[in-house]
Amino acid sequence: MQFVIRTVIVLALVSFSGINSLAQAPAPTSSATQMTTAATRLLDALSPEARKTALFAIDDEVARTTWSNLPASFVARKGVRIGDLDAPTRILLHHLIQASTSSQGYAKMAGIMWLDEILHDQSLERQQKGEMPNNERMNTLIASWTSENYWFSFFGDPATDANWAWLLSGHHLSANFTVVEGKMAFTPLFLGAEPYEVASGPMAGWRVMSHEVERGYEMVQSLTTEQRGKAILSDEVPRDIVEGPGGRGDIKAFEGLPASELTPNQQLLLWHLVREYVANADFDAAGAQMKKIEADGLEKLYFTWIGPSDDISKRYYYRVHGPSILIEYMRERGVGEGAANHIHTIVRDPNNDYGEDWLKVHYREQH
Repeated sequence: MQFVIRTVIVLALVSFSGINSLAQAPAPTSSATQMTTAATRLLDALSPEARKTALFAIDDEVARTTWSNLPASFVARKGVRIGDLDAPTRILLHHLIQASTSSQGYAKMAGIMWLDEILHDQSLERQQKGEMPNNERMNTLIASWTSENYWFSFFGDPATDANWAWLLSGHHLSANFTVVEGKMAFTPLFLGAEPYEVASGPMAGWRVMSHEVERGYEMVQSLTTEQRGKAILSDEVPRDIVEGPGGRGDIKAFEGLPASELTPNQQLLLWHLVREYVANADFDAAGAQMKKIEADGLEKLYFTWIGPSDDISKRYYYRVHGPSILIEYMRERGVGEGAANHIHTIVRDPNNDYGEDWLKVHYREQH
Protein backbone atom coordinates (compact mmCIF):
# COMPACT_ATOMS: atom_id res chain seq x y z
CA MET A 1 0.00 0.00 0.00
CA GLN A 2 2.83 2.38 0.93
CA PHE A 3 4.53 1.50 -2.38
CA VAL A 4 1.38 2.40 -4.29
CA ILE A 5 1.02 5.72 -2.45
CA ARG A 6 4.67 6.61 -3.00
CA THR A 7 4.37 5.69 -6.68
CA VAL A 8 1.34 7.93 -7.08
CA ILE A 9 3.15 10.79 -5.32
CA VAL A 10 6.24 10.36 -7.51
CA LEU A 11 4.15 10.24 -10.67
CA ALA A 12 2.24 13.32 -9.55
CA LEU A 13 5.49 15.20 -8.89
CA VAL A 14 6.89 14.14 -12.28
CA SER A 15 3.68 15.19 -13.97
CA PHE A 16 3.61 18.54 -12.14
CA SER A 17 7.28 19.10 -12.90
CA GLY A 18 6.62 18.44 -16.60
CA ILE A 19 3.69 20.85 -16.65
CA ASN A 20 5.72 23.46 -14.79
CA SER A 21 8.60 23.05 -17.26
CA LEU A 22 6.22 23.52 -20.15
CA ALA A 23 4.79 26.62 -18.51
CA GLN A 24 8.28 28.09 -18.12
CA ALA A 25 9.48 27.11 -21.59
CA PRO A 26 10.24 30.06 -23.86
CA ALA A 27 7.65 30.94 -26.50
CA PRO A 28 8.46 29.74 -30.02
CA THR A 29 10.26 32.24 -32.22
CA SER A 30 7.81 34.18 -34.34
CA SER A 31 7.56 33.55 -38.08
CA ALA A 32 8.72 37.09 -38.82
CA THR A 33 11.78 36.77 -36.55
CA GLN A 34 12.96 33.40 -37.85
CA MET A 35 12.35 34.49 -41.45
CA THR A 36 14.35 37.69 -40.90
CA THR A 37 17.25 35.73 -39.44
CA ALA A 38 17.28 33.22 -42.32
CA ALA A 39 16.98 35.97 -44.95
CA THR A 40 19.87 37.94 -43.45
CA ARG A 41 22.11 34.86 -43.50
CA LEU A 42 21.25 34.19 -47.13
CA LEU A 43 21.92 37.79 -48.21
CA ASP A 44 25.21 37.85 -46.31
CA ALA A 45 26.33 34.72 -48.18
CA LEU A 46 25.78 36.27 -51.62
CA SER A 47 28.55 37.89 -53.61
CA PRO A 48 28.33 41.70 -53.90
CA GLU A 49 27.07 41.33 -57.48
CA ALA A 50 24.41 38.76 -56.56
CA ARG A 51 23.33 40.82 -53.55
CA LYS A 52 22.82 43.83 -55.80
CA THR A 53 20.79 41.68 -58.21
CA ALA A 54 18.64 40.33 -55.38
CA LEU A 55 17.79 43.61 -53.61
CA PHE A 56 14.96 45.98 -54.55
CA ALA A 57 13.23 48.76 -52.64
CA ILE A 58 10.17 47.82 -50.56
CA ASP A 59 8.19 50.45 -52.48
CA ASP A 60 9.26 49.20 -55.93
CA GLU A 61 5.70 48.37 -56.91
CA VAL A 62 6.47 46.93 -60.34
CA ALA A 63 9.18 44.57 -59.07
CA ARG A 64 7.11 43.44 -56.08
CA THR A 65 3.90 42.69 -57.95
CA THR A 66 5.26 41.34 -61.23
CA TRP A 67 5.36 37.55 -60.92
CA SER A 68 4.28 34.58 -62.98
CA ASN A 69 3.54 30.88 -62.79
CA LEU A 70 4.67 30.31 -66.38
CA PRO A 71 7.94 28.57 -67.31
CA ALA A 72 11.11 30.67 -67.41
CA SER A 73 11.27 30.36 -71.21
CA PHE A 74 7.99 32.31 -71.39
CA VAL A 75 8.48 34.95 -68.68
CA ALA A 76 11.82 36.32 -67.45
CA ARG A 77 12.28 36.65 -63.68
CA LYS A 78 14.04 39.26 -61.55
CA GLY A 79 16.50 38.42 -58.80
CA VAL A 80 18.96 35.57 -58.32
CA ARG A 81 18.57 32.19 -60.04
CA ILE A 82 18.86 29.12 -57.83
CA GLY A 83 20.98 27.39 -60.48
CA ASP A 84 23.64 30.10 -60.08
CA LEU A 85 24.15 29.37 -56.37
CA ASP A 86 26.74 27.05 -54.88
CA ALA A 87 25.57 24.23 -52.62
CA PRO A 88 26.06 26.02 -49.25
CA THR A 89 24.09 29.04 -50.46
CA ARG A 90 21.30 26.83 -51.84
CA ILE A 91 21.04 25.28 -48.39
CA LEU A 92 20.62 28.76 -46.88
CA LEU A 93 17.84 29.48 -49.39
CA HIS A 94 16.04 26.32 -48.32
CA HIS A 95 16.46 27.40 -44.69
CA LEU A 96 14.66 30.62 -45.62
CA ILE A 97 11.82 28.74 -47.33
CA GLN A 98 11.51 26.49 -44.27
CA ALA A 99 11.46 29.52 -41.96
CA SER A 100 8.66 31.08 -44.03
CA THR A 101 6.38 28.06 -44.21
CA SER A 102 4.94 25.11 -42.30
CA SER A 103 6.23 21.60 -42.89
CA GLN A 104 3.44 20.98 -45.42
CA GLY A 105 4.08 24.32 -47.14
CA TYR A 106 7.79 23.60 -47.47
CA ALA A 107 7.13 20.08 -48.75
CA LYS A 108 4.78 21.45 -51.41
CA MET A 109 7.17 24.16 -52.59
CA ALA A 110 10.21 21.90 -52.68
CA GLY A 111 8.11 19.23 -54.39
CA ILE A 112 6.89 21.66 -57.06
CA MET A 113 10.50 22.49 -57.97
CA TRP A 114 11.36 18.81 -58.06
CA LEU A 115 8.34 18.10 -60.29
CA ASP A 116 9.90 20.25 -63.02
CA GLU A 117 12.65 17.63 -63.26
CA ILE A 118 10.00 14.91 -63.63
CA LEU A 119 8.16 16.96 -66.28
CA HIS A 120 11.43 17.50 -68.13
CA ASP A 121 12.33 13.79 -68.21
CA GLN A 122 8.81 12.63 -69.10
CA SER A 123 8.58 15.19 -71.91
CA LEU A 124 11.84 13.98 -73.43
CA GLU A 125 10.53 10.40 -73.33
CA ARG A 126 7.29 11.47 -75.02
CA GLN A 127 9.25 13.32 -77.68
CA GLN A 128 11.20 10.15 -78.45
CA LYS A 129 7.89 8.28 -78.85
CA GLY A 130 6.56 10.98 -81.18
CA GLU A 131 3.88 12.05 -78.69
CA MET A 132 5.15 15.64 -78.38
CA PRO A 133 6.44 18.11 -80.99
CA ASN A 134 10.18 18.19 -81.56
CA ASN A 135 10.88 21.78 -82.56
CA GLU A 136 12.88 24.73 -81.29
CA ARG A 137 10.05 26.24 -79.23
CA MET A 138 9.18 22.97 -77.52
CA ASN A 139 12.83 22.07 -76.94
CA THR A 140 13.43 25.46 -75.30
CA LEU A 141 10.39 24.92 -73.10
CA ILE A 142 11.47 21.44 -72.03
CA ALA A 143 14.99 22.70 -71.27
CA SER A 144 13.50 25.36 -68.97
CA TRP A 145 11.77 22.73 -66.82
CA THR A 146 14.39 22.27 -64.13
CA SER A 147 14.63 22.81 -60.38
CA GLU A 148 17.40 25.33 -61.06
CA ASN A 149 15.08 27.74 -62.87
CA TYR A 150 13.61 29.44 -59.81
CA TRP A 151 14.49 32.95 -58.67
CA PHE A 152 14.41 34.85 -55.39
CA SER A 153 14.45 38.56 -54.68
CA PHE A 154 14.24 40.84 -51.64
CA PHE A 155 12.41 44.11 -51.16
CA GLY A 156 14.07 46.06 -48.40
CA ASP A 157 16.97 44.76 -46.32
CA PRO A 158 15.88 42.29 -43.60
CA ALA A 159 18.98 43.14 -41.57
CA THR A 160 18.13 46.83 -41.22
CA ASP A 161 14.51 47.44 -42.24
CA ALA A 162 11.44 46.82 -40.06
CA ASN A 163 9.40 46.38 -43.24
CA TRP A 164 10.71 44.06 -45.93
CA ALA A 165 9.56 41.24 -48.22
CA TRP A 166 10.84 38.45 -50.39
CA LEU A 167 9.61 36.57 -53.45
CA LEU A 168 10.33 33.05 -54.71
CA SER A 169 9.16 32.57 -58.29
CA GLY A 170 9.38 30.04 -61.10
CA HIS A 171 7.25 27.51 -62.96
CA HIS A 172 4.10 26.74 -60.93
CA LEU A 173 5.41 28.65 -57.92
CA SER A 174 5.14 32.24 -56.77
CA ALA A 175 5.45 32.77 -53.02
CA ASN A 176 5.26 36.30 -51.60
CA PHE A 177 6.20 36.90 -47.95
CA THR A 178 6.08 40.30 -46.23
CA VAL A 179 7.22 41.41 -42.77
CA VAL A 180 5.74 44.60 -41.35
CA GLU A 181 6.87 45.52 -37.83
CA GLY A 182 6.99 41.93 -36.63
CA LYS A 183 3.90 40.67 -38.47
CA MET A 184 4.07 38.35 -41.47
CA ALA A 185 1.82 38.17 -44.54
CA PHE A 186 2.06 35.26 -46.99
CA THR A 187 -0.23 36.20 -49.87
CA PRO A 188 -0.53 36.02 -52.78
CA LEU A 189 0.66 32.41 -52.89
CA PHE A 190 0.44 30.53 -56.20
CA LEU A 191 1.12 26.79 -56.19
CA GLY A 192 0.66 24.44 -59.13
CA ALA A 193 1.74 20.98 -60.19
CA GLU A 194 2.37 19.07 -63.39
CA PRO A 195 2.12 16.19 -63.31
CA TYR A 196 -0.48 16.31 -60.56
CA GLU A 197 0.14 12.59 -60.12
CA VAL A 198 3.28 10.88 -61.37
CA ALA A 199 1.99 8.16 -63.72
CA SER A 200 5.04 5.96 -64.26
CA GLY A 201 8.50 5.06 -63.05
CA PRO A 202 9.74 4.46 -59.50
CA MET A 203 7.78 7.47 -58.20
CA ALA A 204 4.46 6.42 -59.75
CA GLY A 205 1.54 7.60 -57.64
CA TRP A 206 3.56 10.41 -56.03
CA ARG A 207 1.65 13.71 -55.57
CA VAL A 208 2.85 17.09 -54.38
CA MET A 209 -0.61 18.62 -53.89
CA SER A 210 -3.13 15.89 -53.24
CA HIS A 211 -5.38 17.37 -50.59
CA GLU A 212 -6.31 20.50 -52.53
CA VAL A 213 -8.03 18.12 -54.95
CA GLU A 214 -9.62 15.80 -52.42
CA ARG A 215 -10.85 18.46 -49.99
CA GLY A 216 -12.60 20.41 -52.74
CA TYR A 217 -14.18 17.30 -54.24
CA GLU A 218 -15.37 16.14 -50.80
CA MET A 219 -17.01 19.53 -50.37
CA VAL A 220 -19.03 19.41 -53.59
CA GLN A 221 -19.97 15.76 -53.03
CA SER A 222 -21.46 16.67 -49.66
CA LEU A 223 -23.95 19.14 -51.19
CA THR A 224 -27.63 18.40 -51.68
CA THR A 225 -29.33 18.94 -55.03
CA GLU A 226 -30.67 22.27 -53.82
CA GLN A 227 -27.26 23.38 -52.55
CA ARG A 228 -25.60 22.38 -55.82
CA GLY A 229 -28.08 24.58 -57.64
CA LYS A 230 -26.51 27.56 -55.88
CA ALA A 231 -22.88 26.42 -55.72
CA ILE A 232 -22.43 25.25 -59.33
CA LEU A 233 -22.37 28.31 -61.56
CA SER A 234 -21.74 26.68 -64.93
CA ASP A 235 -20.68 23.55 -66.78
CA GLU A 236 -18.19 25.58 -68.87
CA VAL A 237 -14.79 25.22 -67.22
CA PRO A 238 -12.74 28.45 -67.39
CA ARG A 239 -9.37 28.58 -69.06
CA ASP A 240 -7.54 29.23 -65.79
CA ILE A 241 -7.95 30.65 -62.31
CA VAL A 242 -9.40 34.16 -62.41
CA GLU A 243 -7.10 36.08 -60.05
CA GLY A 244 -3.81 34.66 -61.22
CA PRO A 245 -0.84 36.93 -61.97
CA GLY A 246 -2.10 40.40 -62.82
CA GLY A 247 -5.71 39.38 -62.15
CA ARG A 248 -6.13 40.78 -58.68
CA GLY A 249 -9.61 42.24 -58.13
CA ASP A 250 -11.11 40.62 -61.23
CA ILE A 251 -13.71 38.78 -59.13
CA LYS A 252 -16.14 41.60 -58.40
CA ALA A 253 -18.70 39.87 -56.19
CA PHE A 254 -19.25 36.89 -53.90
CA GLU A 255 -20.86 34.05 -55.84
CA GLY A 256 -22.13 30.57 -55.15
CA LEU A 257 -23.39 28.94 -51.97
CA PRO A 258 -23.06 30.90 -48.70
CA ALA A 259 -21.56 28.90 -45.86
CA SER A 260 -24.50 29.93 -43.67
CA GLU A 261 -26.61 27.45 -45.66
CA LEU A 262 -24.31 24.51 -44.94
CA THR A 263 -24.96 21.86 -42.31
CA PRO A 264 -22.52 21.65 -39.37
CA ASN A 265 -20.70 18.72 -41.01
CA GLN A 266 -20.45 20.61 -44.30
CA GLN A 267 -19.14 23.68 -42.48
CA LEU A 268 -16.45 21.47 -40.94
CA LEU A 269 -15.48 20.26 -44.42
CA LEU A 270 -15.25 23.87 -45.58
CA TRP A 271 -12.96 24.80 -42.68
CA HIS A 272 -10.72 21.82 -43.50
CA LEU A 273 -10.55 23.05 -47.09
CA VAL A 274 -9.62 26.59 -46.02
CA ARG A 275 -6.98 25.33 -43.58
CA GLU A 276 -5.36 23.22 -46.31
CA TYR A 277 -4.39 26.44 -48.06
CA VAL A 278 -3.79 28.76 -45.10
CA ALA A 279 -1.69 26.21 -43.19
CA ASN A 280 1.02 26.34 -45.86
CA ALA A 281 2.29 29.40 -43.99
CA ASP A 282 4.24 29.13 -40.75
CA PHE A 283 2.28 28.60 -37.53
CA ASP A 284 1.62 32.12 -36.26
CA ALA A 285 1.05 33.68 -39.69
CA ALA A 286 -1.42 30.90 -40.53
CA GLY A 287 -3.07 31.21 -37.12
CA ALA A 288 -3.49 34.96 -37.47
CA GLN A 289 -5.04 34.53 -40.92
CA MET A 290 -7.50 31.90 -39.64
CA LYS A 291 -8.53 34.18 -36.77
CA LYS A 292 -9.13 36.96 -39.26
CA ILE A 293 -11.33 34.71 -41.41
CA GLU A 294 -13.23 33.47 -38.35
CA ALA A 295 -13.74 37.03 -37.11
CA ASP A 296 -15.41 37.93 -40.40
CA GLY A 297 -17.98 35.21 -39.69
CA LEU A 298 -18.72 31.91 -41.35
CA GLU A 299 -21.73 33.44 -43.10
CA LYS A 300 -19.34 35.66 -45.10
CA LEU A 301 -17.73 32.67 -46.87
CA TYR A 302 -18.99 31.41 -50.25
CA PHE A 303 -18.26 28.12 -52.02
CA THR A 304 -18.33 28.06 -55.82
CA TRP A 305 -17.94 25.21 -58.32
CA ILE A 306 -17.69 25.25 -62.12
CA GLY A 307 -17.63 22.15 -64.32
CA PRO A 308 -18.53 18.49 -63.79
CA SER A 309 -18.95 17.31 -60.20
CA ASP A 310 -19.30 13.57 -60.81
CA ASP A 311 -15.69 12.57 -61.54
CA ILE A 312 -12.62 13.68 -59.57
CA SER A 313 -10.37 13.05 -62.58
CA LYS A 314 -12.12 15.57 -64.84
CA ARG A 315 -11.32 19.26 -65.30
CA TYR A 316 -13.15 21.58 -62.91
CA TYR A 317 -12.78 24.79 -60.93
CA TYR A 318 -13.72 25.72 -57.38
CA ARG A 319 -13.45 28.82 -55.21
CA VAL A 320 -13.78 29.78 -51.55
CA HIS A 321 -14.29 33.52 -51.17
CA GLY A 322 -14.75 35.84 -48.21
CA PRO A 323 -13.63 39.29 -47.05
CA SER A 324 -10.24 37.98 -45.86
CA ILE A 325 -9.66 34.94 -48.09
CA LEU A 326 -9.80 34.02 -51.75
CA ILE A 327 -8.94 30.46 -52.73
CA GLU A 328 -9.07 29.29 -56.34
CA TYR A 329 -8.38 25.81 -57.69
CA MET A 330 -8.24 24.85 -61.35
CA ARG A 331 -7.64 21.47 -62.93
CA GLU A 332 -5.73 22.12 -66.15
CA ARG A 333 -4.93 20.22 -69.31
CA GLY A 334 -1.43 18.80 -69.38
CA VAL A 335 1.15 20.07 -71.83
CA GLY A 336 0.70 18.25 -75.12
CA GLU A 337 -2.06 16.00 -73.78
CA GLY A 338 -5.76 16.14 -73.02
CA ALA A 339 -5.65 14.50 -69.59
CA ALA A 340 -6.25 16.77 -66.60
CA ASN A 341 -3.00 15.87 -64.85
CA HIS A 342 -2.14 19.49 -64.11
CA ILE A 343 -3.42 21.86 -61.40
CA HIS A 344 -3.22 25.57 -60.52
CA THR A 345 -4.13 27.10 -57.15
CA ILE A 346 -3.92 30.50 -55.53
CA VAL A 347 -4.67 31.90 -52.10
CA ARG A 348 -5.06 35.64 -51.53
CA ASP A 349 -6.11 38.03 -48.82
CA PRO A 350 -8.28 40.60 -50.65
CA ASN A 351 -7.42 43.21 -48.02
CA ASN A 352 -3.77 42.48 -47.30
CA ASP A 353 -1.95 40.96 -50.28
CA TYR A 354 1.72 42.02 -50.10
CA GLY A 355 1.01 43.25 -46.55
CA GLU A 356 -0.49 46.35 -48.08
CA ASP A 357 -3.06 46.94 -45.34
CA TRP A 358 -0.25 47.06 -42.76
CA LEU A 359 1.91 49.21 -45.03
CA LYS A 360 -1.05 51.54 -45.72
CA VAL A 361 -0.47 51.40 -49.47
CA HIS A 362 -2.34 49.83 -52.36
CA TYR A 363 -0.34 47.80 -54.84
CA ARG A 364 -1.58 47.63 -58.41
CA GLU A 365 -0.57 44.15 -59.47
CA GLN A 366 1.37 43.84 -62.69
CA HIS A 367 0.85 41.06 -65.23
